[in-house]
Amino acid sequence: MCKKITAVALVTLMLLAALPANAAIQATKVEIRGATASTIEKTIPSGGFNLTNIVNAPVNWTPQGFAGFYYDLKDELGREELEILQTDLSKNQRAVGENNLVYRTTAQKKKLKVVNDGFNGSASAATEAGLEKVGSAFTSSGEYLIMGWQGEKYIAVNNKIDIISKLLFEHGATANEKKTLAVGEKWDIGDGWELIAQSIDAKASPRQVWLTLSYKGQKLDDKVVAQGKIYTYVEKSIAEESDVPMFVTKVDSVFAGADGDMAQLRFTWVVSRNVTKIKSGETIGAFKVKDINQTGLRLELKNEKIITLDQNAVIDLIGNIKLKVADKADVLRLYPKVDYEMASAKPATTSTITPIATPTIIETVATKALSITPTITSTPAINTPAPPEPRVTSTLEMPGFEAVFAISGLLAVAYLVLRK
Repeated sequence: MCKKITAVALVTLMLLAALPANAAIQATKVEIRGATASTIEKTIPSGGFNLTNIVNAPVNWTPQGFAGFYYDLKDELGREELEILQTDLSKNQRAVGENNLVYRTTAQKKKLKVVNDGFNGSASAATEAGLEKVGSAFTSSGEYLIMGWQGEKYIAVNNKIDIISKLLFEHGATANEKKTLAVGEKWDIGDGWELIAQSIDAKASPRQVWLTLSYKGQKLDDKVVAQGKIYTYVEKSIAEESDVPMFVTKVDSVFAGADGDMAQLRFTWVVSRNVTKIKSGETIGAFKVKDINQTGLRLELKNEKIITLDQNAVIDLIGNIKLKVADKADVLRLYPKVDYEMASAKPATTSTITPIATPTIIETVATKALSITPTITSTPAINTPAPPEPRVTSTLEMPGFEAVFAISGLLAVAYLVLRK
């Protein structure tokens, strides 16, 4: 019996070795869904939880129940909501009437990192260091209004919730969240923004760096900034708004490196120049803007047409947010969702199978390489070029005829050994 087990184990290992070592399961799209709502109350025995009864209106999804909405765990930010008000939905009544589906979002105050962490919360100290528009575009405490909009992170331009721009990037407070620039190096921040250190003087007192800011290759501004000071770029006019700060960074340190002078930037804050204006009564997706409450910092939209919840339907609501309906005739069950496309998916790292003395069940888990939302990465500047990244094939290659014949031979050998 021991010989039989050993033979089977050896054949299994040889079969595993015949498969491509770099095989990986590649996903091109991932679904982020919210909690399920149903027209019946159903207890799941193994989990012990109830599905939300869609008849007990209102049915409400928030960032806590739908990960497709914007949410900041650390600062408890994110106030998007999707709500069904209708009470007569059932397996036969599959239509949400006009104004019975509501999408709303509320802006909240968030202090700039450069104020909160760079200057110990003192907006006046940050202002003296070069932060502009405190008391207008930013509050007197150095805060701005942030809000979820269609699942993304936006700011209220000059604190007006109906004029919004996507927050592209903000450095945090951790020591590794910084950007090091050498002379002549270009920082591609994203969405068209580029920053170049034209020259660095590590011998001056105070030490300083000459920065040039560009957008899609067009120079917007340049300024010499001393160590410990803040550089603020203010757009004179955009979307009919005047004096809008769009780029903020602190020159944290300037120093002489082994291969040249360098500057380190921290607490960088960048917003998009693509500004969105929201007007009362306009149609956005399946909704119409019903209320712009500047005092309450809230936007509210409602469906302007009847929404039919057919079996297996996927209904576009606003932006990438959709409703998915189950393919069931005897019950109405649905959830909100967002689909994200994968980018730059890479195969799993090649693993080596180590020979073993005794039979062992080997379980290989192929790692899914996920990259949902593009993230701007601050990479330390280097003067020597990095080696080119190896070219890899992400498709799963099946063994050829030679491998098939080899496997057949191994199986035949195993069969003969087992017979003996």
